Amino acid sequence: MLGQNLTPLEINDILKARERLAEAVPPTPLLSMEPLNLQLGGAVYLKAESLQPSGAYKFRGAYNKCAVLAERFGTDISVITASSGNHGLACALTAKRLGIRARVVVPVPTPRIKKDCIREMGAELVEYGETYDSSFREACRLSEEAGAYYVHPVSDTEVLGAQGTIGLEILEQLPSVRQIVIPLGGGGLSSGIAYYVKHCRPDVRITCVMPEGSAVYAASRKAGKLVELASCASMADAVVRKTGEPFLFPYIEQYVDEIVTVRESSIRTAVKWSAVYAKLVLEGAGALPLAAVLERKIDISQAAVLVCSGGNIDLQVLWEALAEG
Repeated sequence: MLGQNLTPLEINDILKARERLAEAVPPTPLLSMEPLNLQLGGAVYLKAESLQPSGAYKFRGAYNKCAVLAERFGTDISVITASSGNHGLACALTAKRLGIRARVVVPVPTPRIKKDCIREMGAELVEYGETYDSSFREACRLSEEAGAYYVHPVSDTEVLGAQGTIGLEILEQLPSVRQIVIPLGGGGLSSGIAYYVKHCRPDVRITCVMPEGSAVYAASRKAGKLVELASCASMADAVVRKTGEPFLFPYIEQYVDEIVTVRESSIRTAVKWSAVYAKLVLEGAGALPLAAVLERKIDISQAAVLVCSGGNIDLQVLWEALAEG
């Protein structure tokens, strides 16, 4: 696709991304909230990517990729992407800041808060299909039709390099870290973090978390190859997808130690606990690592960082989670 970079990731890509992001994307805080620790019976550290300007970690990858395109081709360009919401928000905000045009294709069921924000940031919004996979195919067609540069949400070296800066920050903020727990959807976040951390600190354990109803990489690891799910669904809409990414699957297989799955009830509880005890509003995907802790799939006696990937949750979903007993 026009603009996509699929060259192998290198540490230098992450270091260059850090320089490019320095002013636009300051490091996010690493928090250890005592009310949450008391409830869990042990300390965890929350990498608050939900506090990014667009409400999710995706701003790193979108900004780095679009900045590279603007450096090479100028700002009189158009970019297009498919997204379950957060990457679209990030592209819309990036385009606004860099002065370029953006079109975002999202699945029809995407939470209204994400769709409204994309429009309000000035990007053209296209609603197409019921899942990310359908939106992706439509965005590819529109990219070819319009000659727009495609900003892939996960499978792109500049995007991976930017997500790897999260791993860099974690190692600087908590040198004693023993494990990092990451939400897993398309695989860009996990691949970028795991690649950097395993090259610098191979002793740090990398665990990824998927919802039971959308666990394509867990199924693919078990099968020894990428598989396609017959169906997928979860309140963690940002990670729902039927298929994995051929470009990223090898990174996940090489650098991720374990993939665990969690129940929907645990995700809802994690959303509630995040708001009440950690003072962070998280969407379902952003709460996946905490859900894994609640299901005792993470040993928090070893210093654990939970990557809280995003906070763009639909208000009705948040109210429902908070109202549960």
